[in-house]
Amino acid sequence: MARSLRLARPDLRIVGLDYSRESSGLHSELLDDLVCLPAWREAHLATWIDQMGRLLEPDDAVLIPCLDLEVRLLARELGSHDRILGPPKTALELVCKPPAEAAERLGLSTATHETDTSWPAVDQFIRRSPYGAWVKGQHYDAYRAYTAGAALALGDVVQRTWGGDWHLEAHVAGQECSITFCALDGRLLDAVFITKAMVTTEGKTWAGEVTELDGTLHDRLADLVADAQWTGGGELELIRSWSGELTLMEINPRFPAWIHGASVCGANLPAALVMGQGADPGRLLTPGFTRVVEEIPVHPDLGITPIAWVAGGVSRPGDKRHSGMPSLGQRCLVPPDEAEVTEEPIVNRPASAAHMGGTTADVRETDTHTGGPAAHPSGFEELLDPPGSAATPRRHLLLPLFTEQVRALRQEVEGLGRVVLAHSVKTCPHPAVLQEAARLGMAAEAISLGELEAAERHGLTAEQAILNGPAKWWPATDRVRCFAFFVDSVAELSRLHTLLDSGFQLEAEVVGVRVAPAGLVSRFGVPLHERDTMAETSRLLGSLAERLGAGWGLHFHFAQSVLGAARWQRECVTALSAADPLADQLGGPPAVVDIGGGWHVDDLPYLRASLEHVLAHGPAVAREGDPLLVMEPGKLLTQPSAAVVTQVLARRTSHRGVDIVVDAAEGDMPEAPFHPHPVARFDGSRWVPLGPGPNWILGRSCMEHDVLSVRLDLTDVREGDHLAFGMCGGYDTSMAYEFGRGTAPRELGQP
Repeated sequence: MARSLRLARPDLRIVGLDYSRESSGLHSELLDDLVCLPAWREAHLATWIDQMGRLLEPDDAVLIPCLDLEVRLLARELGSHDRILGPPKTALELVCKPPAEAAERLGLSTATHETDTSWPAVDQFIRRSPYGAWVKGQHYDAYRAYTAGAALALGDVVQRTWGGDWHLEAHVAGQECSITFCALDGRLLDAVFITKAMVTTEGKTWAGEVTELDGTLHDRLADLVADAQWTGGGELELIRSWSGELTLMEINPRFPAWIHGASVCGANLPAALVMGQGADPGRLLTPGFTRVVEEIPVHPDLGITPIAWVAGGVSRPGDKRHSGMPSLGQRCLVPPDEAEVTEEPIVNRPASAAHMGGTTADVRETDTHTGGPAAHPSGFEELLDPPGSAATPRRHLLLPLFTEQVRALRQEVEGLGRVVLAHSVKTCPHPAVLQEAARLGMAAEAISLGELEAAERHGLTAEQAILNGPAKWWPATDRVRCFAFFVDSVAELSRLHTLLDSGFQLEAEVVGVRVAPAGLVSRFGVPLHERDTMAETSRLLGSLAERLGAGWGLHFHFAQSVLGAARWQRECVTALSAADPLADQLGGPPAVVDIGGGWHVDDLPYLRASLEHVLAHGPAVAREGDPLLVMEPGKLLTQPSAAVVTQVLARRTSHRGVDIVVDAAEGDMPEAPFHPHPVARFDGSRWVPLGPGPNWILGRSCMEHDVLSVRLDLTDVREGDHLAFGMCGGYDTSMAYEFGRGTAPRELGQP
């Protein structure tokens, strides 16, 4: 800022204002004087207001605030001061994040976003953002996250650092751009467009192309600042897609840190603001700018900040926040609804200058984010009996929800061809669930011979069963009968020939191969996208199918709950494309195409569209040969099928307000850290769902990670209350184990 002002008006008296001696700009010889006020963590608000007033006492003094939170604090405490060149409080309404109103006024799009930061809502949003999402603070900071756990943790960092709210925005791919502008009493003085050619690892602009902003966007911006009565600098942060569409990411109520880059290109917006003069319509801008590092001597009145030695011998690295804005945010001097940057010059200008016056999923392929918390299947708490006096924790089977999910899935796949639904035994081997799956006419999908035997014992026949996984032939036996099996490696294909040679009896109608995903890292499957592997697989698969008198099949499996619907369907199409060359080499189309499972329970409404995409864009032989389509929905069906009832052991205060400890633990809910579980409290007469809030439910164990739920409102929960966790079927049932009870497991040979 000082460089730009000095470039235009060498006679101006420029005073640098900041809140830390570490602010390197205060040492610049461009400044005629400097003011270093107490750090924000120590500042007294009334004293600070008085200091601002005294700094502006000279008739020709103006202040250009350059820190986001300070802009807001000035607007709040000093109102529309005629010599503060920053936007008034009413204008700051446009600066809220996400900037939906401003984007609509400017004719720009905004990123898909979510302001509900409860765990279910965050989990849903991340899953439906195939390129990740940004955790963005209302005041400042943005971090990219790819999982719900990471997003929640980063949201906590933002809250602790800045003291404000946060939200999620889906990542938008494209070129980073900006519009910087200045206005006086609602009159747009100047505006330029920058395309960022180089950015630092922190996202700060290091080089850019500068061009005039003209046409419709210029006119809309002028109307916007006029209606807002904007005074001061501003920046619109944009993403330009490869097709040219502009997405407005946020609005900053001050000049950007790269502003002098525009000045050296011929568009000196700080000077235009101070002088109240519009842009020269005949100017020619230099194409762009770049930055360099310059060493300058330390100001003798400030000295240099001593190196802070720490354990390990590594000193604290410098950062971009020497002005102490996090401390300002943490003190909550600026309300949450109301954050880099540069030093703030107090400029003495000619008395004849203009008067300064003083308002503000991206899933892309198959679905759109609808907002709000995740919509789980019908309320589990309605199926629970009163807790009574039975010991806790205890698991309740909610079989009607399993049946409801199976019927809903059948409706989704109706009309897609010959479809077989297989119950994934590993997701819930409870006898009642196996029996219900058999009653509903499902097949069994097993990953071991032990699972296959259990399925048969409860009514799921071996003649319809499917064997999968890397150790499906364990425990060893002399004879296996199933409908289909899918090998996990070329080595397994070779080993099966050896086993058959040694007398192993194997009966199957379909011999298949699990295909490794081409665009993902996975420990499973055969990489058929590799030429040599394809050749060896087709040779061994063909001879094995002939030897058993069986057809052949192809299987793709990668958890959709990890990828989201859009990416899952792309990966599935890519993997199954191996069916066409395999069919050429094997002399016929596949008898079975198995698309696995791993679907998230909330994504049932998107399943049909994804399957239709796979069938339409997948291998031609799958359409022409009419193979049997096998689905192993797994946790999509079983996750709602159980609940865990627990009792509150302790209630204690924390920095979140209050947390509780219950008698359940990670052994009772192994999946607790990986997906949200709805929680209900028994109020004496009925089970009442808990709403979102800041509090945590902690398990009884001494493990740091034994956290059963986060971001709940536990205000009314007391010691002795009963709580129930839903969505505890699936792996929360099949992987549960004894923990913290003082008993030895059976594996140790103890009773």
